Amino acid sequence: MFGAFWRDERSRDRCFNRMKNRVRADHRIYGVQILDKSKSLHFADAHAHSNPVNGLGASEIAKRFKRKGGWFVALVGLSPWHYSIDEKNYNGYIKAIQLHIKECRAVAAEGLQVACFAGFHPADVDKLISAGKPPEEVLRLGLQVIEYVGKLCRDGVIDGIGEVGRQHYRTSPDRFAIAMSIMMRALELARDNDCLVHLHLENAGTVTVLTIDEIVKRVGLNRSKVFLHHVKPRIGLEAIKRGYQVTIPGHKETLRYAFGIKELAENMLIESDYIDDPRRPCVSSCPWDIVDRELELMVEGIVDENTLYKVNVDNIVKAYGVEHRI
Repeated sequence: MFGAFWRDERSRDRCFNRMKNRVRADHRIYGVQILDKSKSLHFADAHAHSNPVNGLGASEIAKRFKRKGGWFVALVGLSPWHYSIDEKNYNGYIKAIQLHIKECRAVAAEGLQVACFAGFHPADVDKLISAGKPPEEVLRLGLQVIEYVGKLCRDGVIDGIGEVGRQHYRTSPDRFAIAMSIMMRALELARDNDCLVHLHLENAGTVTVLTIDEIVKRVGLNRSKVFLHHVKPRIGLEAIKRGYQVTIPGHKETLRYAFGIKELAENMLIESDYIDDPRRPCVSSCPWDIVDRELELMVEGIVDENTLYKVNVDNIVKAYGVEHRI
């Protein structure tokens, strides 16, 4: 049927080749135009860690991220043992938090905006009890640390409390109850001292959001101060509908899915959750890698430049109360 349009097979093949070459050229031009536009984009990492003792440290992380267009990092402290601090007590946590504050300042010294968080990770409860500490002693320690963090936040030394929350894995009832009690006190301190809070929670569907919402309402904390960190897109959407901040992991397929949900895409933040551990490089992601993935998705037509700007600048400014400066 189609053969009637060409004098012979050679003419047909020449025509097809010209068409294919034009499509390839258009694709290259399209890709270059997008990547040229991306030079005006700035990128944020809404939840990351640094380790100056065993990893790259904040200064090097900031330099690498800035080279990719990074302008903001929410830097969250690690537990003492990550920094090779052997003291599993209050003094050990104070040392870890003071080291982390220096890391936050190192990010700022590289010209990036930074929000600084310190807390008592729910997994610390399990680690300390497994190391032989009595449960009641771990509860006392966690509450002590959170009181100290709350004071730092009140004094303007740090910007928020985190991570605190609930274990995302199976644990015993007493350990879960301890983590919950520490989280409750953290939320109260956030309410009283105008702090932000990063919550580490299970990804158990809508019930994760509903149960946290009940707690936050009873505490009387403004939902916009509460960040649900490392959440799956569907859980993130439920949280956004109720006025919470959410940070979505910067894995390419997760972002592809999240950008396809309009309300989520317009209100979410993106995190690397980088742990700066050379034994597990780029777990969960490197900050500079999330930039590459966002740009790749823009080239593929999954997300546009305006949405990337909103996620990386407008939403960050609103959620963290920072000024967009380069």
